[in-house]
Amino acid sequence: MRIRFRFLLIVVFSVLFCIQVQAQSKIGPVHAGVYYSGLKGQVAIGTDIEQKYFGELRFGANDMLDSPFGIEALFHRNLVREEWFNFHMGFMVGAYFESDDFRVGIPLGFTIKPFENHRQLAFLMEATPNVFVESYFNLRANLGLRYTFR
Repeated sequence: MRIRFRFLLIVVFSVLFCIQVQAQSKIGPVHAGVYYSGLKGQVAIGTDIEQKYFGELRFGANDMLDSPFGIEALFHRNLVREEWFNFHMGFMVGAYFESDDFRVGIPLGFTIKPFENHRQLAFLMEATPNVFVESYFNLRANLGLRYTFR
């Protein structure tokens, strides 16, 4: 029962955030990403990373046996937006279905766009201090690629 409540909470916050982002970007470009954090990978889809506020959904892409599948909703604010990099900070909530875990965190990261003629391709470096609500504190580091469709 608790996992249903948590999942509903994530969905409600995601919908509210998407409504806000849609008002800003007029359903503008979206980005897709592939991230890796040591043991687990993630695939993501989100709104335009060049906006002041943007969000994304991340899905666990695990190749480990007995690893719980998870969905995370992230809400970011770009604190610094430059031509070749962005610095963002945000809020993350996640649910993991097979282990009945729930996680919250504060992602801090850089999106680096090193190719002058192709700014849609970017590299993500992110650290997320987070806590599994019923168990322990964790610090996750993500490295990955993002591509913005324009």
